Amino acid sequence: MFNYNSNLITRVLHSANHKFCKAIAKNCIVIVMGVVYNAQCLAEDEVFLATLNGDELVSVNNISNRIGYDNQPHFTPDSKAVLFTSEFANADNGVRQTDSMRYDIATKQLSNISNTPNASEYSPTVTPDGKNFSMIRVAGDGKQLLWQYPLNVKEVSATNKAKQLSDIHDVGYHLWLNNDDLLLFVLGEPMVLQRTSLSLNKSTMVDTNIGRTLRKVPNKALFSYTKGSDKGSTLMLFNPTDNSTKATVLLPKQNMYYAWHQTKGNVLTAEKNTVVSIDLSHDLKTATWQPWLNFAEYCSGYITRMKMSDDGQYFAFVCVTEDEK
Repeated sequence: MFNYNSNLITRVLHSANHKFCKAIAKNCIVIVMGVVYNAQCLAEDEVFLATLNGDELVSVNNISNRIGYDNQPHFTPDSKAVLFTSEFANADNGVRQTDSMRYDIATKQLSNISNTPNASEYSPTVTPDGKNFSMIRVAGDGKQLLWQYPLNVKEVSATNKAKQLSDIHDVGYHLWLNNDDLLLFVLGEPMVLQRTSLSLNKSTMVDTNIGRTLRKVPNKALFSYTKGSDKGSTLMLFNPTDNSTKATVLLPKQNMYYAWHQTKGNVLTAEKNTVVSIDLSHDLKTATWQPWLNFAEYCSGYITRMKMSDDGQYFAFVCVTEDEK
């Protein structure tokens, strides 16, 4: 089990425009890889799965459905399962760690596919070969490294075939560009977006002051991220052919998370518990965010991370609620 140490906590594990404070004030909030620690304000994160018929809701289910941190949903390429991160406490000593979970949509079966005894894993992502999943692994030394586990080997046996993919430290999030190259969110002041080649062991800086969501643009050879400023978070497009970037639209205030509509190509984000949409093919000077789906019946708080399955039949989102004490 991984024991969160003060050094790791104070090394801010999220983007600079997210409010946080060090653990020196009685009522402060400390966030470690998305886990909220606060003696007097407890945040509850739940992963929901919506079944869609086009842009209509068929059903919505809470697939984590427990007390504790559950976050970072990611669909498998066949759209048959959702991977996400969950935090657990060791039954023997109470020390908390996060593991990678797999939810089978057809059977509704939930399984722990990492369950590493001495480390925490975050951001499970299926690798381009479809046989493994990559994640950010944090061990007792506090280093945040990119690792790979087999996708279809369950429980503890998964760690027997785990391997480290890169020596780059302080990785917060990642996105595969191809079988060898990735975009990495690297912690620092400011937060940095790097393009990394595993075979060449070489990294190139793409941008700074970036947000936590890295995505593939559907049906295009482009990728996306957000860049923070005093105005908010701007959605950026990255072209891996020439490493160029392009600013598009400003996300609604108070939200840096977004997803792509896999069939229409629109950008999705949330205003509290309503997911809104914008069409980037329109004139961005006049285009506005329009309501897409309202989840107030299922989420009394606010929606953060979100992802649509590649076939467009499912939409996963994280609902965060806070219990002020």
